[in-house]
Amino acid sequence: MSTVRYAKDKPKECKYCYWWDCYKKICVRGEEKCYYILPEKKEDPKKKSPCYGCPYGRTSPCVGVCLQKLMKKKERSEK
Repeated sequence: MSTVRYAKDKPKECKYCYWWDCYKKICVRGEEKCYYILPEKKEDPKKKSPCYGCPYGRTSPCVGVCLQKLMKKKERSEK
């Protein structure tokens, strides 16, 4: 679900915008191509990484065995 985000300097009303045609009373660019619409935020690719949150995987993946998997197995066995 994407919501439209606008720039902070967007006028409160369209009639104060540079792209407003006061004679036709419409926006020249159209609502979909508004000058003040910001691009959608892209998710951080690191958050999708299996090493996200692992202190040893901050700069590179773990060497050999993933410590995050070992810690999860240990937590399960203790319960």
